[in-house]
Amino acid sequence: MKQFDELRFSSQEQEKTKQNFLQHIAQYDESISSSMRSKGYRCKNQAERTVAFTFGEVTFSRKRWYKNGECRIPVDEMLGLEKNVRHSQELLYQAAVLATKLPYRQVGETIEMVYNVTVTKDTVNKVVKLANQLLEEKDDYRFFKEEKKIEKIKADIIYIEGDGVYVKTTEDGSEKKNMDLSHFVVHTGSKQIGPNRFELENKKELIRLDNRLARRELLDLLENEYEITNETVLVTNSDCGKGYTPHVFTEIAKSFNVKRHEHFWDEYHLNKEIKEFTKSYPRELREDLFQAIREHNKKLLSRSLDTIESFVSSEEGQEKFEYYSSRLIRNFQYTKPAEMRGLPKSGIGIMESQHRKITYRMKHRGMYWTSEGGIAVANMILLEREGKLRDLFFGEWKRDYDKYTSLDHISADSVRPKNDSKDYKLPRLHKNIEKIFKMK
Repeated sequence: MKQFDELRFSSQEQEKTKQNFLQHIAQYDESISSSMRSKGYRCKNQAERTVAFTFGEVTFSRKRWYKNGECRIPVDEMLGLEKNVRHSQELLYQAAVLATKLPYRQVGETIEMVYNVTVTKDTVNKVVKLANQLLEEKDDYRFFKEEKKIEKIKADIIYIEGDGVYVKTTEDGSEKKNMDLSHFVVHTGSKQIGPNRFELENKKELIRLDNRLARRELLDLLENEYEITNETVLVTNSDCGKGYTPHVFTEIAKSFNVKRHEHFWDEYHLNKEIKEFTKSYPRELREDLFQAIREHNKKLLSRSLDTIESFVSSEEGQEKFEYYSSRLIRNFQYTKPAEMRGLPKSGIGIMESQHRKITYRMKHRGMYWTSEGGIAVANMILLEREGKLRDLFFGEWKRDYDKYTSLDHISADSVRPKNDSKDYKLPRLHKNIEKIFKMK
């Protein structure tokens, strides 16, 4: 018995799909002709074009219509194809999804294996650039769209966590260094959705290259998405490092006139620092510090630090002692356990798990990023996890945005509120998508 050749069958079906597509194109081109003539356009010629779709690479012919020097190609408009672009929007979107999970070269290999279509590493890089442009445009779009009253999220407790994600970066082949992505997460608590599985409720995330910009946008997010009153309990958590100090979160609480604000020194980072601090000393001293934290016993903390200092025997050891001991004393109030504050522990200290989707893709394996590519992929990862990446490429916002920006006298700057007190400036609009995808 002859074995079924699935690959051959799939190839035959793909060829049938191509023929159906060509028939659909021809029918559409013919059906739109009378409408184009009624608008004063004349069909002067037809031209071929080759485009890669999810069902394969197809060469097709379509009519070109002219009026007063303007050329329109209805088939290209219907397919959403910009000039000189050789890949369909759907294929580019699927490449973008894969780019949130795989290195660029593997994205091309995967698409070729599944669709028998060639997508190079450079093309995937252009997809990421396009996504970055769309992110900038969507950020500006909020100044164009009509104000709609949305029902804000209501909760007795709102949790905010912030931390930096370090990824390796290099610009134009220059010196390699670390890039700090500023990551904030807001939610209203944690609920169990299965055995040993929990989910954050009403979660919102943002990630930016600049910490100050991220903090300003965090305020916008809180203002627009959450109902915060002076009765709301604000619970914040961080490593107490630069850009994420208790003062940063205290200022946020003040912005909303919150009466009760509880800040925590993130347990993961605190434990990590204590272990690093005490690794050269007897294990009992480490356990004493952990006990002081668990019991929130400042006297025990002081005694433990005094004992540790008695073991210091070098200048380097003294510097290390002064650094860690000063941090522990200065931030001790933020180590008080949630139970002692009358708060649930669940929902606090979630940042490392939220980082993981970004670090898994962007760190290790010898990866280096440009600042533009790094922040674009990080935001694409967030959107893909939220199920919103398709909206970035195909959402209604894009059609509305194109209508607004087609008016030469309209820009995002001209429609921003005059009393906007933000001290950051959003990126200016970028047009001419075709330049990004122009093939050599």
